[in-house]
Amino acid sequence: MADDAPRRDAALVALDWGTTSFRGWLLGADGEVVDEVRTDDGTLRCSAGAGSAPERATAFERALVRLCGPWLDRHPGLPVLAAGMVGSNHGWADAGYLDVPASLTLLADHLTPVPLELPGEVPAAGAVVHLVPGLRVTGPDPDVLRGEEVQLLGALDAVREEGGVPLARAVLPGTHSKWVRLDGDVVTGFGTVMTGELYGLLLRDSILARLADGGPDGGATPPDLEAFDRGLDAEARRGDEQGLAALLFTARTLVMAGTLRAAQVADYVSGLLVGSEVRHALRADPARLVTVCASQATARRYQRALEHHGATAHVVGEDVAARGLWRVARDAGLVTPERTGTRSGTSSSTEEGTS
Repeated sequence: MADDAPRRDAALVALDWGTTSFRGWLLGADGEVVDEVRTDDGTLRCSAGAGSAPERATAFERALVRLCGPWLDRHPGLPVLAAGMVGSNHGWADAGYLDVPASLTLLADHLTPVPLELPGEVPAAGAVVHLVPGLRVTGPDPDVLRGEEVQLLGALDAVREEGGVPLARAVLPGTHSKWVRLDGDVVTGFGTVMTGELYGLLLRDSILARLADGGPDGGATPPDLEAFDRGLDAEARRGDEQGLAALLFTARTLVMAGTLRAAQVADYVSGLLVGSEVRHALRADPARLVTVCASQATARRYQRALEHHGATAHVVGEDVAARGLWRVARDAGLVTPERTGTRSGTSSSTEEGTS
């Protein structure tokens, strides 16, 4: 639950509500983060057991009150803006999609309002939550994304403020990684890679899980980057000849041969998967510079993979989602900035971390 926030001016409750995680920010009058809450109350957990749309709406309302109720109580009438799978057809309500090519500046014109309808339970009874639409690729190879659109918008603002090279290519790693092409504010195309989900399945449910020491989070802290790089190198040298499925089995046989420790399996598998994703993405659409929007832990892995294949990574933190949500709220007239200055969600461009 949100902690007691400082009694400062508040302008917006901004939510990045994904499949497995919930991130909420209380933003001040110029978009700065006043308070935040992060939990694993993703849409799957919130909607579990809800068989109908009204039941799902009630479940999401109760979750919002539980997680952000103190903010709503302390600041009556505060607007709420949410992006991510909360706006999907199995979320709070279906916020729809904008068809690509689409300008990110149009997100503010297509918000879906949903009222809070829990009389006596919601601190700000009658308040409205606005859901941000996702993006959709149509045609013979359809694709969709939700939540990443506000990260992209925040990243664009951050890069402009830094005076960096405009975004043309970006990767947003996650359960389903998104590789995005941009022309200014316009998303011209994107593709999805199920790297994160495959990693979790392999390290929980496959034969590799029986010998991996540490499970899907990587086992060691900090990670074994030597094992990760070994996976990158193996995939780069033999990925086309043998294929990823065959290389994944070497995580077992190398342990049996005594040349890979059980504690290294998770990082080796991560190297194979991330390496395959990055190599194929760059082959399909070559780029010298790729913006990586992720936590420090994940960004470090993608940075190493990109550099392994001759590209440079420009890292922005995943909290640029708060900055993107502020931009949408401002463009939609939900907030009126009182002054210019520090914005939410900024980060350095070359941060590294561990995972």
